[in-house]
Amino acid sequence: MALDASYIAFLARELSELLVGARIDKIHQPQRDDIVIALRSPLVKGKKLVLSANASFPRMYLSERTRENPASAPMFCMLLRKHLTNGRITSVSSPHMERIIDVTLEVCDEMGVPSKRTLTCELMGRHSNIILRDSNDRVIECLKRVDIAMSEKRQVLPGLFYTLPPVQEKLDPTAYSRSELFDIICKAQEEILCDKWIINTFMGFSPLVAREIAYRASDELQYHMSELTMEQCEKMASVIHRIVNENPKPCIVYDGKTPFEFSFIPITQYGEKMKLSETKSLSDTIAEFYETREIREAISGRAQGIMQVVKTAHSRTMRKLALQREELKKSIDREALRERAELISANIYRLQKGMSSFEAINYFNENEEITIELDTRLTPQENSEKLFREYRRMKNAEKFITEQIAAGEEEILYLESVIESIEKAENVADVAEIRDELRETGYIDKTSDKREQKRTALRPYKFISSDGYVIYAGRNNKQNDALTLKSAMKSDLWLHTKNVPGSHVIVECDGLEGLPDRVINEAASIAAYLSKAKNSMNVPVDYAQVRFVKKPPGAAPGRVIYTNFYTAYINPDEELYNKLLCKD
Repeated sequence: MALDASYIAFLARELSELLVGARIDKIHQPQRDDIVIALRSPLVKGKKLVLSANASFPRMYLSERTRENPASAPMFCMLLRKHLTNGRITSVSSPHMERIIDVTLEVCDEMGVPSKRTLTCELMGRHSNIILRDSNDRVIECLKRVDIAMSEKRQVLPGLFYTLPPVQEKLDPTAYSRSELFDIICKAQEEILCDKWIINTFMGFSPLVAREIAYRASDELQYHMSELTMEQCEKMASVIHRIVNENPKPCIVYDGKTPFEFSFIPITQYGEKMKLSETKSLSDTIAEFYETREIREAISGRAQGIMQVVKTAHSRTMRKLALQREELKKSIDREALRERAELISANIYRLQKGMSSFEAINYFNENEEITIELDTRLTPQENSEKLFREYRRMKNAEKFITEQIAAGEEEILYLESVIESIEKAENVADVAEIRDELRETGYIDKTSDKREQKRTALRPYKFISSDGYVIYAGRNNKQNDALTLKSAMKSDLWLHTKNVPGSHVIVECDGLEGLPDRVINEAASIAAYLSKAKNSMNVPVDYAQVRFVKKPPGAAPGRVIYTNFYTAYINPDEELYNKLLCKD
């Protein structure tokens, strides 16, 4: 777990500087394991203190995010409100080398007598808990009650005195000098990986930090203690001593856009495979890491259903297209049926019912001799008529099948554009708009949802070019239509990736005359980045004035035709995209 004792010690110190003197305003319990406390203090500026005893992701941090609360508060939340509302925080501390943070408050009891309460947040994986204690260190209540059946070593129940978890039989790295750490490391000559030895020997380090210490000492992750040189032992001692004594430098490691790890020290072990982003504070690090993950998981959860609907429709349409193309291929070969029918008619004078085949001169192909199969159940005349009927059916079907194939290909392009919109959705509202679009196009049942109908419409992406031009881009097909066909002026510039699903991009301008090439290149880069070809090179992007962009009658959302266009070949640039994007 990234929240090791070392991180928590630094976090408690940071929170103490911000929270001491703050008063408890409101208390909510939006999730079973989460407590959110609104504070009154100029230092936190409206931020809320979040405590979570989630078994997988326990955490404690300050957050600006607004959460949806249940209609009625759970009992534990009501008890916290009773004891802590209007209380003043007097201290925030952490027991030495423990994954615990104590928030001590000065409150008034039912009789108005000043008293002390301690809200303890234990961040210990599946043993995480939130505990309220009185001035005598007795447990008033806890989020998760632990009786003797659950743990023989330590019970947490109302009325019992609060005790710390059993102490680990490990060394405290803060209690040793650099030279003493060096001696301890030199004595370790076991055949064990360095990071495993660090975890087994010292308290307060997570596996991530242990691997980082080992990597900084040996420049490798799979290195054994017995292989360390004296220089590497000295380096490891220096790294451990510096980590526990110097000020933290929090960071988040990203795998693409997904937060992967976070720590109170810069993580270098992943090299160029991951992106390292430094953060302002330890609390902000936790907030950004977990809230980004929560948002992405919420998006994934909402998008999973509609993605399955779209992919199912895409697969069904692809299978249908394959059958139609096979049928079209057969219809193109229909002339052979007509020729056989005419040859039967030409030779009918020498044919009789019951014949299975006959030899004939094919005057359609250089008078070659061929064998023509017959249906023994039919007369020669009926055989000929049957082939003529099949020929006429295929002739009529060719036009119909061609139209169906064109419609199917349009549907495939539309569904691929929807998939692209789902994959680039940045929040739940984006997914909700795509769901509305699929309802309107008939892929999802038009079941009314009053809550979604009251949702505020999202605005398109907005960019400011290096030359000051305003650029807009649609988030989905509905926005693409609204942006191109309703919002944009006829003189504005329209851009879209050629034959690739993506966003419509609009540059507010008075036509191409006088428009700097750099603006076109930047807008084309945005269009390429917001498309299915974002990971490709030399992406073709068509651009034309909006006056030359039209929507065919009955076309799917986002589908347009255009003329008088030019094509630019551009490389998608994420750095440029983020630089030009307006965050408001």
